[in-house]
Amino acid sequence: MTNVRLPPLNAVRAFVAAARHASFTLAATELGVTHGAVSRQIKQLEEHLAVQLFVRETRQVSLTPAGRQLFAGFAPALERIAATAVAVARLAPISGLRINVRASFAARWLIPQLPGFIRKHPHIAPQIFTSSEEPARLGRDGFDVVIRRTRAGWPSYLKPRPFMADHAYLVTAPSLLEASPVEKPEDLTRHVFLHSETRANDWHELLSFAGVGWIHPADEMRFDHLDFALRAAADGLGIAVGPASLVAHDIASNRLCHVLPRLSRPLDPYLIALNDESSPAAQAFEQWLSSETAAKF
Repeated sequence: MTNVRLPPLNAVRAFVAAARHASFTLAATELGVTHGAVSRQIKQLEEHLAVQLFVRETRQVSLTPAGRQLFAGFAPALERIAATAVAVARLAPISGLRINVRASFAARWLIPQLPGFIRKHPHIAPQIFTSSEEPARLGRDGFDVVIRRTRAGWPSYLKPRPFMADHAYLVTAPSLLEASPVEKPEDLTRHVFLHSETRANDWHELLSFAGVGWIHPADEMRFDHLDFALRAAADGLGIAVGPASLVAHDIASNRLCHVLPRLSRPLDPYLIALNDESSPAAQAFEQWLSSETAAKF
């Protein structure tokens, strides 16, 4: 057995996916690579075995007799490998990970994204703790990871690093804009401005930054938390100022839409710091967070 030369395993995965879909393109989508990468891997496997595995046609591919024989053996083998890996992985100890964030970031960004982290790291059990306190006032034993937007108030033992840039935009329900369109800043005067105590200066800072600080609303509503103001906006009660990071899911689902998209203001980036830089769980979370935000912002 030690003298047997195994075929390249990446090529085996590409072959099984292409055989299952009868398409290099669909196989590439499943594996998250390019069509060309799948084609090269299968060619590598054919050269390794010195046999043709596919008949290449214009819009699809079909297995040769040798390909069908190989698929009959390879597909169940890959399933057994995956099942065995899952069974062994279940024996690994669970690592807890205490993540301290502000409530709005937890509710509107982190928690909706968290299933992706759990799927990728099933042996890390994240625990979300929300707090409005500055990092310097947190007890050192109370968290493994802390996320804040502020650049100030970090104790010396924490080394905060930026992981996501952000902008503030005006947002509301699509139905509100249909009933009363906003095509220029002056049109905002016909609408209700929604405020939150947690981000009390958002409206003033955005309008001032845009050079239209003289604009006043038809009316105002105030909420004690940003999440409530954004929910009110989604329900058509008025227009709110929302960081792009916190309204992305509502924008994607069409619960919210941008109002005058060019009317925006850059915000301080989000920062992350690890209580223990050597913690594998905290390192894995930071790496995942960086990859998620790099893909979206």
